[in-house]
Amino acid sequence: MKKIGFLFLICCFLFCGIVNAEEIITKDRTAENRYGIPKRFEVKQTQIDHALMTPYINPTEKVYDFANLFEIEDLKELKKETQSIVTKENYEIVIVTINDLDSRSVQEYADDFYDYNEFQVNGILLLISLQSRDIYISTSGKGQILFDNDRVDTMIQKITPYLSNKNYKSGADSFLKQIKNYIDLGPSKQMSTCEITNEMGDYICKHKVPIIWIIPICSFIALLITWLITKRYQKIILASNANWYLKSNDLEIKNKIDQFLHTSTARIKIPSSHSSGGGSHHGSSGSSHGGSGGKF
Repeated sequence: MKKIGFLFLICCFLFCGIVNAEEIITKDRTAENRYGIPKRFEVKQTQIDHALMTPYINPTEKVYDFANLFEIEDLKELKKETQSIVTKENYEIVIVTINDLDSRSVQEYADDFYDYNEFQVNGILLLISLQSRDIYISTSGKGQILFDNDRVDTMIQKITPYLSNKNYKSGADSFLKQIKNYIDLGPSKQMSTCEITNEMGDYICKHKVPIIWIIPICSFIALLITWLITKRYQKIILASNANWYLKSNDLEIKNKIDQFLHTSTARIKIPSSHSSGGGSHHGSSGSSHGGSGGKF
């Protein structure tokens, strides 16, 4: 009877493990399918190497729980909510949990997962790495403008306490709630003049000076220059001949030599655009990304 009971417990454990995990179907990356690399990217050795290290998934699922952090019902709820926002707002939203980073930084893994799967250009991705206890948010295309660095940092600050307490579902819910809030608000004031310039997601921001300030400033400068010129030359009188412009015995020509003694050079180190701290950078695909990360 004890053996039967023990076997029953094992079966229950295995069954519960199956119920609480959902298999993620992945596809093979081959030369025939461009290694799953979207057509907007080049297929060079760097891109191939990074693509082969990245799971090739069905882009319609939106939530990929490789680390099995979500209960099956919670996972279904997250997928439904995420897909609903994507359909309504036309912004790609991706949530990924993994056990380890596979020899890449958290920023590289997040960017690669987004770039080397068939997600639309404009979007945002949340990556949770269980082993290294990293959280990272990567933005792409117009997602860089809507979810700027300040907003991403705020999102991470709100999500991290949930992850630290192993409340992963609430952390994901917080992520989605903040996304909806920022979509309703639109781009922040400092990003409102920014626009995407190419299919790689690069963008420029135009800083406008209000015309109400331009006219007074220009008028003041013009008046100031006119006043200074008038004051300087108001005592000038007309000369009757050229000798008026010369002072007798006052002209002396001397030889002068300028000798070059030494020079000094100042060097400034420019930080790499691939800093793990986040911000605007380019991924291995060549695509522009924003983002930031932290520990939980």
